[in-house]
Amino acid sequence: MHEYADFDDFVARTRSATLARAVMYCGRRPDAEDAVQEAYLAAYLHWSELREPRAWVETTVRRRFAREAGRWWSRWRRTELEVPVSATSTPDEEAAAVAVLRSVGLLPPRQRQVLIMICLEGLTYRQVADEVGISVGAVGANLAKARERLAVLLGLAAEPHRAGDPLVAGVLTRSGPEGMSGYGEDALAAALRRTERWLARGFDADRASAQRLRAALDRQRDEHR
Repeated sequence: MHEYADFDDFVARTRSATLARAVMYCGRRPDAEDAVQEAYLAAYLHWSELREPRAWVETTVRRRFAREAGRWWSRWRRTELEVPVSATSTPDEEAAAVAVLRSVGLLPPRQRQVLIMICLEGLTYRQVADEVGISVGAVGANLAKARERLAVLLGLAAEPHRAGDPLVAGVLTRSGPEGMSGYGEDALAAALRRTERWLARGFDADRASAQRLRAALDRQRDEHR
């Protein structure tokens, strides 16, 4: 079984990180909150069946954004980025995180999707290919383009190709197309992870988003009593 005492404990311990990951995918706080709320509501209905609830919720959120990637991208380009900022965040941390978020938002939907699935979700090329419905080679091509674009936008030096890894530049945790997994902590992957942690700290301190989710869950509980 899982590590959570009950559903409320699960939500309390995973909400901030789940919202942060959702923002990395879609770029808009309202869309992220909608997707996360929908996933938790579904998890509540299936709670007794879930052996790995966090992975289940993360997959549910990811697949929603995969279905509607084009719509999230068009909204991002027209909308000012608004996310909660932790009181402990320094100006430099905020500036760096916002720069990453805005740069990721300039990527085409498929490139952004593949980038987050591999660099943050830790999925293999094969897992991404099967879930998105493209070839392993297309996964590598989209990832390479995303990394090259972000390296330019963020002023990061591109990592050299590793021998035997023709698809992408960077430090891979495994080699070979079938087993390729997420990047190691190269400069770009580290920047993405720092940004996600910065977002999670902001959501952790954001009482309003926690209250909105709690109210939605309470309504669902009332409906199923």
